[in-house]
Order: sequence, then C-alpha cells, then structure tokens
Amino acid sequence: MIGTFYGIGVGPGDSELLTCKAVRILQEVDCVAVPVAEKDKESTAQKIAGRFIRPDCRVLAIDFPMTRDQGLLDEAWQAGCALVQEQLDQGRSVAFLTLGDAMLYSTYIYIFQHLQREGYPVFTIPGISSFSAAAAVSGVPLAFSDDKVVLLPAAALADLLPEELVKFETLVIFKVAHSFAQIVDRLESAGRLASSVLIVACGHPEERVITDLRSVAGEELSYFSLIISRKEPV
Repeated sequence: MIGTFYGIGVGPGDSELLTCKAVRILQEVDCVAVPVAEKDKESTAQKIAGRFIRPDCRVLAIDFPMTRDQGLLDEAWQAGCALVQEQLDQGRSVAFLTLGDAMLYSTYIYIFQHLQREGYPVFTIPGISSFSAAAAVSGVPLAFSDDKVVLLPAAALADLLPEELVKFETLVIFKVAHSFAQIVDRLESAGRLASSVLIVACGHPEERVITDLRSVAGEELSYFSLIISRKEPV
C-alpha cells in the first residue's frame, strides 16, 4: 500500500493563517517533511505549523541549501525525493510544509512534480501567500478593476526596461534584501518610490511596514522582505 503525499502551504508566518484543511491533514499524517537551509537548523515552516503537528509524528528534515548552484540544488531535490519516497513506499502519509503558498516560488514544486511523474497520490493544500498578507498588513490594495499586477523576484527586476516599469499598476517584488539599494534606485527613476511599501518579516513577531524605503538604506534586511509598489498618479 502506497502512502499519500500532501504539500501544505503554511502561509507567511502567523500560525493562525493556516487553513482548516491544512490543520486537519497535519493532525492525520504519519510524517511531516520540512525544508531546512542548513543542517541542524530549525525549519521556519515547522515553527509556524508546529503546534498542529502531533507529538508522535515523524519529522523529516530535508536539506535545501540557499544557493543558485543548479548542481547542488539538483542533488538536494533528489535526496529529498528519496527520503519522502522511502516513507511513502512503506505506506506512510507525508505532508511537506512550505512557506506561503505551495505553488508559488516553492521548493515543494520540485518534489511535487517528481512524485506525480512517479505515480504517487499527491494533493496540494494552498496557503496564504506572503504578498496577500503583506497587502493586508500594509493597507496597500493589490489591484482595482482592470489593474495589471506583476509578481517578480528582485533578480528579474533588472530585466525590465524603464518604460516597462511604469506600465503596470502594481509591482510585487520578492527577495529584495540582497539588492535593496539597486531596487530603490530603479523605483525612484520610474517614479514609483513614493508609493512603494517595504514589508519586512510579514506575519512574524518582528514584522515591520516601512513607507520611506530610503530610511532603511544600509540596513541588513530579513530574507522575508518584499516590496509592493503601486503606480504613482500622474
């Protein structure tokens, strides 16, 4: 008998934002798989969902290094898939925890695609995305009527021409910590800086909403930082 695999989006940080379905499945599964960036380091996703995991539930720590080296990433994904498959082949159900939504910039997607190809029963439980939560806490609407909204990682911002930056009503920029100064300069040159908001660690105790982006220039920002930029009125 083959076990069932679940992907669970645990939201951005506040454990009260988990869905009722996510909580139910967490309390039913035999194993919980959690991604960790470094060995022996606690998973952020596990911290968020920890109070809903049964004490007797087996926890599988899967190493997903914070690197752009595709070779290292491929090795990590293969090792993670092998750990999960070992449990599934023994008839155990496994829930993989991932931050935000399971199908948006998630490490879960790689395991999901592999297990689906291999014929395992796979179910995905959506979670509240970081940008939805950030819009709520900052009070910045993501879209009105026919507004155009673009979601992009900071590294992709450099690929947009100046004229492209101004044609979208809303830009949501992820992973801004390592290139924050350059992002601020680009937003200013596009006339978007004054109506841009930085949300740091949304849903975590250290959450901050910053409307003056220049005020945190030079500060070491949390990895969990994003910018919502609304187009300024002409």
